[in-house]
Amino acid sequence: MEVKYMEEKKRVSPIEDIKVAFGHIKLKPALIILPFIGLLLYLLSGIYVVNPGEEAVIRRFGKWTGEQITEGIHYRLPWPVDTVEVVNVEEIKRHTIGVPFELHPLSLCPPDVAETLTGDENIVDVKLMLHYRVKDPAQYLFTIRSEDIHRSTHRMVKDVSRAAITDLISGMSMDNSLTTAKGVFSERIKERAQKLLDEYQSGLQIVTINLEDASPNPPEDVVAAFTDVQNAAEEREEKIHQAEAYYNTVIPDAEGQASRLIAAARGYKAKVINEAKGDAEKFEAMLKEYEKDVNIYSKEVTDYRLHTETMEKVLARVKKYIVDSDKKDGELVNLRFFNEQ
Repeated sequence: MEVKYMEEKKRVSPIEDIKVAFGHIKLKPALIILPFIGLLLYLLSGIYVVNPGEEAVIRRFGKWTGEQITEGIHYRLPWPVDTVEVVNVEEIKRHTIGVPFELHPLSLCPPDVAETLTGDENIVDVKLMLHYRVKDPAQYLFTIRSEDIHRSTHRMVKDVSRAAITDLISGMSMDNSLTTAKGVFSERIKERAQKLLDEYQSGLQIVTINLEDASPNPPEDVVAAFTDVQNAAEEREEKIHQAEAYYNTVIPDAEGQASRLIAAARGYKAKVINEAKGDAEKFEAMLKEYEKDVNIYSKEVTDYRLHTETMEKVLARVKKYIVDSDKKDGELVNLRFFNEQ
């Protein structure tokens, strides 16, 4: 009998076990509360979080509400009324063009080759790396509509970059493309690529473009001739640099010498003017004294005194030989040289 009882006990179904376990709960109140709990959970599902560096776009029945939500805890109407798409606007993504993959193994996509014709029909191989990010989540989500939005974004950035490179280099000669500074070249490509992205309303922003190289890539049968041309161009540039260096050395020296000559001439000019002024002032002073002496002494006495003073100054600086053949030995020579009138 005991074995039979155990077999019957083992045959109890799971449903009966559940009934036994929850038999003490009154089902009627529970059935009343459960819908409210479900509604509460449904309403709470509208709570969402936007992390730092992210922005959210809300669609109501598939149409954008016009709001772009920044970081924080927010609420929207639960599905299927509102849907939220969160976009990272601070993540910087990278794309390479013409750069060998082994140099940048972290790149997710294989590098693109960028061979472009210059304005004088030469082939230039461009190698650059660009970084971009999402600046407008709404434009980004609604313009680039694809199941794989990341791949589509990558393709768009690649296309506009290649278009910008082609547009820029096609208007330049080979020499200009090789001599233009990398920073200037990169900035021009960035401006053109960003303009195209804005025209497409892609919501993307190119942060930086680093030009790694822009080198000629001639066909094999003209490599030697092309190398000769390049060597001649380099030699020409070297001569130009040497001439500029010589110019920068000679011109400052000449300007310094000219400045010194001008300064010396100005000093000599000032000296001559000052001496002339001094002589004039001296002559005027002598004239005043002469006029005073004439009033006191006779004109002949005054002239004789001036003549004597002048002769003292003049004859003191010269070697003198005085000969008078008409005079006898021991007779004095009269040095008074005045016409008697």
